[in-house]
Amino acid sequence: MVAIENRTIEEIRQENAALQTQVAELSAVNKMALMLGTSLEFDEFLDEFIVTIHDTVQCDRVLVMIQDDQETVLQYGSSNFRLTAEAQSMLEGLRLGTFQPESGSIIDRWINNESIKWNANDATEHSSFQWLANYLGSSEYYSAPLQVDGLLIGALIIDNQPSGQPVTDEQEHWIKLLSSSSAMALQNARLHHKTVRELADSMREMYILRQIDRELSDTININHVFEMTLDWALRFTNAQSTSLALYDQEANRLHFLYEYGYDIAQAQMELIREEYGSGITARVANSGYAEVVPDVSIDPDFVRLATNTRSQMAIPVMREDRVVAVITLDSKKLNGFTDAHQDFVQKLATRAGVAIDNARLYEEAIREREKLSHILNNTADMIMVIGMDERIMLINQAALNAMQLYTNQDYTKRLANEVFEHTALWVTFQKAKENGEAINEEVIMPNERIFHANLRRLDEIGWIVVMHDITPFKEMDRLKGELIATVSHDLKQPLSVMNGYIELMIMQQSVTQQGLNAVQMIRKAMQNMRQLIDDLLDLAKIESGIKLDLHNIQVEQIIQDCMELVKPVAQNKAITVMNGITDKLPPITADRSRMRQILINLIGNGVKYTPNEGWVKVSAEVKGNMLKISIQDNGMGISPEDQIHVFERFYRVRRPETDNIEGTGLGLAIVKSLVEAHDGQISLESKLGEGTTFYLLLPIAKNAA
Repeated sequence: MVAIENRTIEEIRQENAALQTQVAELSAVNKMALMLGTSLEFDEFLDEFIVTIHDTVQCDRVLVMIQDDQETVLQYGSSNFRLTAEAQSMLEGLRLGTFQPESGSIIDRWINNESIKWNANDATEHSSFQWLANYLGSSEYYSAPLQVDGLLIGALIIDNQPSGQPVTDEQEHWIKLLSSSSAMALQNARLHHKTVRELADSMREMYILRQIDRELSDTININHVFEMTLDWALRFTNAQSTSLALYDQEANRLHFLYEYGYDIAQAQMELIREEYGSGITARVANSGYAEVVPDVSIDPDFVRLATNTRSQMAIPVMREDRVVAVITLDSKKLNGFTDAHQDFVQKLATRAGVAIDNARLYEEAIREREKLSHILNNTADMIMVIGMDERIMLINQAALNAMQLYTNQDYTKRLANEVFEHTALWVTFQKAKENGEAINEEVIMPNERIFHANLRRLDEIGWIVVMHDITPFKEMDRLKGELIATVSHDLKQPLSVMNGYIELMIMQQSVTQQGLNAVQMIRKAMQNMRQLIDDLLDLAKIESGIKLDLHNIQVEQIIQDCMELVKPVAQNKAITVMNGITDKLPPITADRSRMRQILINLIGNGVKYTPNEGWVKVSAEVKGNMLKISIQDNGMGISPEDQIHVFERFYRVRRPETDNIEGTGLGLAIVKSLVEAHDGQISLESKLGEGTTFYLLLPIAKNAA
């Protein structure tokens, strides 16, 4: 009975001891979890992890190795080894490849989730065990893999150096116990670290891209764009070398503009490329697709320019579905470029492409501007552009000379009145502004030359002023006018004598009927000649400075009278002459008889050059301080080349349709001179087959209500 009781007490003691051990183990695991859970920074976590293992296991040295996220290697994580700076640096360089390890190696055993106790007597083990012992300076160590869901994320190694004591069974027990729970804590810390790092990388990328956009927007220097692009590509990817090559698609040729980080001279690189080609860069230029080569040693197109290049990335710079350049980056790491690196460099390439286009367009604009400036400064015509704010935007050398301005001063951005208010052009400009219409007028400039000025308003630009020197033509016209006036005056006397004899012959009936018909034809020809002479004399009188009998007159009645005068001719051709004036018009200051002459000529021309059953319409409207009269027809129209000359003396449109239409070719020249004598303007719009519209701009009487 006592034996049974003693046995029972012993069992109870054993159970209590086992229970206390479990409680201690659970307490240790819980304590480790709590301690590790307070560390958010990964480096702090690893340091705390080492301290926790050391305090729990009671070993001398602890080393933890971590699986690299980007490479298939286990690398140094943290340790409590007491080493010199040189030895510590060597330890931190420890890296063990985990991709397809040799069977039986320490990595292979870890991947199979095996914990390993090794000492110098284990000669049968794989050589990697001895290599690791030599690297760590250990004669005996114990290692346990850190796995989560069957994946190796790290390894834990302990030893009792430098005391040289063997690793105890209890220490092995604690490492086995803690490895599974610590693996999960390590994985959580790694995931947290990865998330924080990715977020930081994302923020850094956004900051870099924003800074790049800002810098690119501040420059159009193509060289600076290239340098900045490569600089940021190197910074973000941690590449060792980079190059940028422009691509000529037509010639299928790469021109390497910038190269950084290579350990051979540029001349030597050019020789290598001539001998072996441009490798992966050329392949990307031809395909237009980005490439990341994790291991250049297995790529047959790779051309080595840097001795330690192990991976390469080439990104095309695209504009409008064509490759304009290629960015190439080299890394000394296997698989040295991630998807994030590729995505970032592609964003850089997109921005570089836009910047290249902007710089190219800017350079083209500069070249075109220089070309235009050269043309404008070497043309004989005066050219000015005046903005909506009445500031000069452009003025050429001829304009400076004509207005007698200083040629060594810049007049752009100055107000127009400050520049040419002292010239007659200012009056013409004010007139054009008030009317809001294009204006053509002769202007005498301070250099005493006569210019034909054309002022035209363009929306969103302003006023374009083009002036052509017509002084030689005016002098020629003066001489021609004097000659014509003299000859015309001398021709009137013989024509009067001839006409008197013809009248006498008709009165005496001294010719036959056939002769009478001939006499009538001669008489008609003489009348036409007399009309031509009268027109010539009238034109000469007007151009020599006719004195107008100016009064304030109502133009509606004059228009109606002129329409009545041409109606008989219009009715013979079944042409409708319409009066489109509906509102009361203000009076104009004009010579009544000369206004009748102007309107009869224009309305008569409309009837004369309009086919049967057409129409002619007269209308008017107020434009600023001017009255605009329109004489429109749906006749045969005037070609653009004829429109240039219709106001010249003796000019007549020569087409089959006009062969039977009589005229001297002086009517529109007289009309133009009379309109300008009234300080007005005349212009036209016409299209062949659609008709013609003549426009008169005449000044409204100043005292009109």
